[in-house]
Amino acid sequence: MSFKENLLEKLSLDRMRQRVLSSLGPMGSGRKIDKKAMRGLLVAAGFRSLEIRGLELYLPSGTTDGERQAILVLDNDLPVYESTVDDVAMRKEPTLKEMISIRNAMRILNDSDVVTTRKEASVKGVYEEGVSRLDLSFTEADIKQLEYEGRAAVEWKDADSVVESVALFGELLTFVPEPAAFAIEHCLIRGRLAEGSGKESFGPALVFHAGDGSLRWIEEHIVLTDREGISRFKDKASGKREPDLAGPEVIKHLAAEVVRGMPSP
Repeated sequence: MSFKENLLEKLSLDRMRQRVLSSLGPMGSGRKIDKKAMRGLLVAAGFRSLEIRGLELYLPSGTTDGERQAILVLDNDLPVYESTVDDVAMRKEPTLKEMISIRNAMRILNDSDVVTTRKEASVKGVYEEGVSRLDLSFTEADIKQLEYEGRAAVEWKDADSVVESVALFGELLTFVPEPAAFAIEHCLIRGRLAEGSGKESFGPALVFHAGDGSLRWIEEHIVLTDREGISRFKDKASGKREPDLAGPEVIKHLAAEVVRGMPSP
């Protein structure tokens, strides 16, 4: 895949991870995990599925069912076992005959000897494996291509492509969504969140207004408690004041920022 395709895949994994994490709940909460998103992460990480005794298991590709390996059970607890398929099946869904055995009963009641991770930790491991399979290295030519496509999207007012461009450059520049105080209706905002002298600040930031298709860049760093600064930010974001950059020049600036941050050859 191309660099852009790999980066888009990484963003897709980010969204799936967040969906799974958001669906996790404490024991007894009644919340059900987002299995569709978790399956997507598992496929990206190279796991294969296996159904046994009503359990949905996921094993690393290239392994056999009888060997000891990492096995994830797709349920609300997301346990990862370092064991065999038969052992996991017995512990999770034992038959009456298996429960009669004292040794088996002890293994069923206590799985701490074979469970390596649960919930958030399991999601983290699967996500990181999926990302590790992507080639996210890039050249200046890759960034120039993203710039060309992004500028064209802005000029043609192709909203979906502009949003995609914002997401790609936002990922490359480690931008984050705006704090609540900076939010503006119908606007997609991404920027830098930093902390200095004990105070958090937001900016510089880009703003895409879905209503009129405008793209604006605001260079200022604004402390989160600075009401006047936030008001000024919103005025620039909405067009009541001149932004620091606007239109295709924003994409050009973002591309230059990425290239500037590349390591020297």
